[in-house]
Amino acid sequence: RAAFGAMPEWENARVPVPEGAYPLFLTNTTQANFKCREREDCTSAQPYVFVSKKVFLDDIQFRGVISDFHPTKKYIEKYPDGVDVQEDGTSGLLLVWDEDEDYGQNFYLVHSVELKEAVVAKWAAAGEGDAAGESGGAGAMEEEEEEAYVPPVSKPWVSLGSEQELENEAVVEGRGRFILHLSRARRLFGAKPRAFFDRDADADPCISENDCRPFTDLKFGGLVREDRSVGVQAVPLVAPAATQTNSRRQVNVAAQYDARELSAGARRATERSEPFRAFLRRVRAPCEQALQQNELVDITADDFAELADDETSLGKSDANLRELQHFSHLDYCVDRTIACADWLPTPKALVVGVSCVQRLSFEERVAIAGKIHTGFVLLWNFSDPITPQMVLEAPSDVLCFRFCPTNPDLVAGGLASGQTVVWDLAAARREAQELHADTGKELDKQEEGSSAVVAQPAFLSQVDLSHRAAVTDIAWLPSALEVSEKGKISRESEPGAQELFATTAADGQLLFWDIGRARELRRVLAAGGEESPAKKKKREGWGPTHRLPLKAPAAQGGAELACISMALSVPEDPAAPCELFCVTEEGEVARVSLANPGSEAAERGVTSVLPGHCSPCTALCRSPFHADVYLSVGDWSFSLWREGVELPLFSSPFASALLTCGCWSPTRPALLFVGRADGAVDVWDLNDRSHEPFLSVAVTSAAITTLHIHTAGTKQLLAVGDDLAALHVMEVPRSLRRRTNSEKDQMTSFLAREQRRVEYVQKRAGARGETASTEAAAATGEPEDEADTMGDDEPTATDPEGSEADFLAIEAAFLERMGLKR
Repeated sequence: RAAFGAMPEWENARVPVPEGAYPLFLTNTTQANFKCREREDCTSAQPYVFVSKKVFLDDIQFRGVISDFHPTKKYIEKYPDGVDVQEDGTSGLLLVWDEDEDYGQNFYLVHSVELKEAVVAKWAAAGEGDAAGESGGAGAMEEEEEEAYVPPVSKPWVSLGSEQELENEAVVEGRGRFILHLSRARRLFGAKPRAFFDRDADADPCISENDCRPFTDLKFGGLVREDRSVGVQAVPLVAPAATQTNSRRQVNVAAQYDARELSAGARRATERSEPFRAFLRRVRAPCEQALQQNELVDITADDFAELADDETSLGKSDANLRELQHFSHLDYCVDRTIACADWLPTPKALVVGVSCVQRLSFEERVAIAGKIHTGFVLLWNFSDPITPQMVLEAPSDVLCFRFCPTNPDLVAGGLASGQTVVWDLAAARREAQELHADTGKELDKQEEGSSAVVAQPAFLSQVDLSHRAAVTDIAWLPSALEVSEKGKISRESEPGAQELFATTAADGQLLFWDIGRARELRRVLAAGGEESPAKKKKREGWGPTHRLPLKAPAAQGGAELACISMALSVPEDPAAPCELFCVTEEGEVARVSLANPGSEAAERGVTSVLPGHCSPCTALCRSPFHADVYLSVGDWSFSLWREGVELPLFSSPFASALLTCGCWSPTRPALLFVGRADGAVDVWDLNDRSHEPFLSVAVTSAAITTLHIHTAGTKQLLAVGDDLAALHVMEVPRSLRRRTNSEKDQMTSFLAREQRRVEYVQKRAGARGETASTEAAAATGEPEDEADTMGDDEPTATDPEGSEADFLAIEAAFLERMGLKR
């Protein structure tokens, strides 16, 4: 290479670049365009290609300064045209791949004819040498393959004393190792505390080393900007257009907006006129036809909304409960669980209340029994998911509460101490507004964390006059019912305010409470004055209007029933009986008669107790579409009951977890929701399938304690409370809240079919019982009571000895026929 002349000014060149060669860096795009790709077009055996001079110039002209060959333009132009095409096929300039980058780049261009011939000759000679070497190596390999392979022979090992030398040189510990631990306090390291602060860049003492100033890069000094002449026409195009406006003739128009009224004489004359009578005769038939069509077809129905309703229960595309809101509080919900939930009975305001009770074991509750500890009922508003709207306080844990259906400002609750409490939300809001009137702040614009209104009990029952156990359920009585002190329940012709409610507990009592009596007692205590001893004893405190003991019938033992949940049945017919259904801690379903106007000899109390579940029941709900059908939840299953039927119409298969609560859908007759102890909610569609839930949704990781559904406009919201005192509000999808046209009829048929099955099972059980008793009587030889009426020709029992002799004869004949007789 030195023979061609050296050019030492090239950067990154490890060897001198000969004169006539120009190192270039070619990108992958350029290599593909000129067909000189590394290790594909250019290889180690032939690392060069020939490119025509015209191809180089066309690329430089098309790509300009961005062309990789633009720096070699003047050398390419000086290349002689006569040698561009040669007879031996080597045409054009030589472009060589520098595999080792000896010249500092991956390619170099040979623009000299002499250097071109030398490079081609050099690589041609190198190719011949490699071919000869390959042929010689092949011959040597053939000779080596001709030699026979002799495998090595193993010999026995002979010791020469090396193992003894290794054993002598080995180091053996003669004593145990000493372990020395050195430490030093960190404060003795001598490190001084460092203080960091901000300062300007010009105040840096090392600014000479840290300063980054602009400089001129010599590699980009030769860049030349190209100028292009471009003309722009900014004048918009103009097109001629014409329009013709037709003129209108102006006329005077008058509009009458007052109804014309005829006088009495003119009206009678018009009604008696023949044209008016002819008009009525002409339009009478079409009007009657239109009215009849309106009776047959609902002209206001939305036909598009009814499309595909029959398939809504067959798919799960949109049948999924979506969590809409989550409510929890750091102060009121710590170490507590939700015992009850209820929605405010107003269609506009989305307010849900939850009672948070302490999560205690039985031993811990026994230890704190009789002591006062504050219980809470939180009212959550969807407009503020962080702070509750109101906090209802009580002297004990609130296990159940219910809003008054007709007056949402009244809330009745049952405490763990057996007492009954009533809150007045309207009075609590007035007191809160008066309390904050002096501060100049509005009630709903207080500081964060203090906007919750704390309501104290308006009425609290006396401990001695209340339940002997924790209150488990509350039910408001309709305003048309009236309960006297003797327990007589009657209907009033003019219903008043709804102020009566009933409570039940595990003490076997049903108590009726009157809020009007509590108000009267407050007025008497506020007025003061002397009273007679009898009247003073009667007004010692607020107590129930009547106590109804819940005891099983004498035929079933007469034990007290520990009720957990109840459901009232008050028909609209005044002559129909009023009843109450409840479930107990023993898993039983009890029926209680409250009033029966059609029977004078009817007694109030428990009329029947039916076994339902093998563990305590947790919920009892009445169907909103079938007034005589009830849902009971307990152990690992739920059951459907009907009034007058002693067995459940339907019992679900056992679930994988305990069932804790349940409720009916308010819009679909065959749909119900069941909560489980593993945090999932099962949705059952009995018209679709009855062997498994239609849908199972995992809501939380804790056990679900309560379910309560609410309809707000077109939406349905399901309040789900868990064991961690968190309230999850789930939105029910459209497919689970919109019923089909025939769903109620299908559910009615399902219940009727199940009732027929239960009646058949009862009938078969009775027949089998009679058969068993007959067989038992025949085995003991005792005639039945009806044997006296039978004739002498009909035997009443079978002789045991005769039966044994017949059996032995049959056995002997069988053995003889089989050839087995000995």
